[in-house]
Amino acid sequence: MYDDLLPYTIATWVFTLHVASVPAADAQIRELCLAVRGAADAAAGNAAAESLVAAVQRLVPDGEPETVIAAARGLYGDRVRSGFDEPDRDTRTARIRRYQFATQLPWLARIWERNGGRVRPAWVLVERVTQEVAVADPNPWNTIDEARRYPLADFQVLWELDGLTHLHVD
Repeated sequence: MYDDLLPYTIATWVFTLHVASVPAADAQIRELCLAVRGAADAAAGNAAAESLVAAVQRLVPDGEPETVIAAARGLYGDRVRSGFDEPDRDTRTARIRRYQFATQLPWLARIWERNGGRVRPAWVLVERVTQEVAVADPNPWNTIDEARRYPLADFQVLWELDGLTHLHVD
């Protein structure tokens, strides 16, 4: 099942990693990130961001975990991990918080959520986990603020419904 925001979510993750000095292995993706970051005005920034989204969309033509993980590994090699799957919620949360503290990097999770009257899986960019989970706006280049916050327990349930599908870079 395809999520219309998937290429935006992945592009936002890639750009955020780029800004944090974690460049993608793909030269075109790196150049597009540089174009977004160096844009002189909003129109140029939005155009560069849309080009980045289009390039990412070619890498992730569907939202299947195997496709997203393969694309991430193509961009970041063996830095891609998926180790937040401890069966105990408290242990899992502690591990995520250690990761956050050590890296200050966002990570991708696939959760089940309602969208347009349907319940379906969607990839989200997790920025921070405290007693709430802060999920980034999948398309920060437009004027619609879609950042969300979930109570930690609610997020855990939505994530567990997808089998704790996630990935991050170290």
